[in-house]
Amino acid sequence: LNTQHNLFKKFAWVIRKAIQADIVAANPLDKIDNTDKPKPEDGQREFLTIEEIKKLMVTPCKDIMLKQSFLFCCLVGLRYSDVKKIRWSDFYQDSEEETHLRLRITKTKRPEDFPISKEALKWLPDRTGSDDELVYILSKNDNSNKKLQRWCFDAGIKKKISFHCSRHTAATLNLSLGVPIETVSKLLGHTKISTTQIYAKIIDENKKAAVHKQDGIFD
Repeated sequence: LNTQHNLFKKFAWVIRKAIQADIVAANPLDKIDNTDKPKPEDGQREFLTIEEIKKLMVTPCKDIMLKQSFLFCCLVGLRYSDVKKIRWSDFYQDSEEETHLRLRITKTKRPEDFPISKEALKWLPDRTGSDDELVYILSKNDNSNKKLQRWCFDAGIKKKISFHCSRHTAATLNLSLGVPIETVSKLLGHTKISTTQIYAKIIDENKKAAVHKQDGIFD
């Protein structure tokens, strides 16, 4: 359904442009009842727990760059399209010598500033070239996802994990550590906090499941 919703939004945008250019006199989509228009769904957002991240950290991966970039993104929350274009010159240190990453996000076209934790810094490869060189050399997304799935299987993780799950992992990890949802929203570069609230619901469901494990233990 999300695919239908996204296609409908793109088609509606084309129609609006056609009206502005006087190619079309009226918007035919106005005749469609709102209840009949495709609606977005939350969908399943797969993510890794702290224990699963630890398993990946100690499990060898044939593509070391993939391992380093994926674990980096599990902590920072970057998309695949953004992590593959990071250059060493995109990192800088503030007045307190804390490391930041400044990057123009591919999806939103906006520059964003990401504070980088000491744990995330551990997953940067050794720097061997100039400031203009790419930090991670990665294959195409589909190929990386296949390698990633094999690596997860070797680590004993049975979830269907794609590279984008690292972003979901960063969101749920920060929320589970008690980071306020407004801060997590900014860290991920969300334009609407409602997007981040989806992850908060996931955390709440996990808390409920954990509590229900107590049911009947003293019967």
